[in-house]
Amino acid sequence: MTANAGSTRWLSDEEMQAWLPLINVAMRLPAKLDTQLRVDAGITHYEFMVLSQLSQAPDRTLGLSALAEAANSSPSRLSHVLRKLGERGWLVRHAEGRSAFAELTDAGFAALDGAARGHVEEVRRLVFDHLTDRDVAAVRVALAKLAPGLADGA
Repeated sequence: MTANAGSTRWLSDEEMQAWLPLINVAMRLPAKLDTQLRVDAGITHYEFMVLSQLSQAPDRTLGLSALAEAANSSPSRLSHVLRKLGERGWLVRHAEGRSAFAELTDAGFAALDGAARGHVEEVRRLVFDHLTDRDVAAVRVALAKLAPGLADGA
């Protein structure tokens, strides 16, 4: 223990009973979603998130820095995935001066649409089928309170 161990704010029993299941879900859920998407659609969960962010953007186009932030990614990881998705014909990259953009193609939108159907069923099966409407509202409120502290620069 460190010299200031007496000032450590240890988790209460109730907090620990919330923390352990939360971290378990946080670690296991992405792996389950990734497996489902790889098996059913041949893409990773991260690739799905990149395609999904593009599909929701105006004209299905986003600047690369905004896309990296929206997909919670480093620029180098995003660049690798954009190259891979571009080779499949699912997106194209554009450059204007010092700015670069990614645009989802019709083929990419169709691939996303096909992947989304199985993905949403898996999300339902793993998460929402186990929650009441009241539970969903409570989770939404709790996660909204946690999100600002997890943002870059927080």
